[in-house]
Amino acid sequence: MSVSQNDLALLVKRAQAGDRSAFDAIYDRFTDALYRFLYSRCGDAALAEELLGDLWVRVVEHLPQLRLPEGNAEAAFAAWLYRIARNLTVDAFRRRRGDVPLLETISSRERAPDDIVIADDEQRELRAAFAQLTSEQREVLLLRFFEDRSNAEVAALTGRSEGAVKVMQHRALGSLARLLGIERKRGVS
Repeated sequence: MSVSQNDLALLVKRAQAGDRSAFDAIYDRFTDALYRFLYSRCGDAALAEELLGDLWVRVVEHLPQLRLPEGNAEAAFAAWLYRIARNLTVDAFRRRRGDVPLLETISSRERAPDDIVIADDEQRELRAAFAQLTSEQREVLLLRFFEDRSNAEVAALTGRSEGAVKVMQHRALGSLARLLGIERKRGVS
């Protein structure tokens, strides 16, 4: 379901007033992307589902107090949801005393055994390099490339300026390249 800026602001107001169908429309609009975000952060489907449930409980609890700015309801509401998701993920890993891992494998169509071994080695190297980035750099790269969001969207979701997101993305990609032993061309990001 596609929801425009004005429609979303109206849906939020209706949901705040107790309209179940408005809340359902909001849930339908955001739940898949939030699940993907949570799953990309934790790499565990069961934990991502649990965190998604916790997220919607918090939304129900705090939605009545939420005030959206005029004219930018979509970005402000999405940023609020992703902030909750990010905080839940951080809390979950603090309880586990771990860090956010990258997914172990990504399923694909059949490949030759030597391609599988090479790809597994490359994924292992990428995970190890990715783990050496700061959590902020990992978050920007996950949102930008895994979630396929624009720099402006990443900026809104993380509470940074678009320029700061571009700089962080550039530095993170540079760090990955150095860690992986890849020479980057100047001026290409």
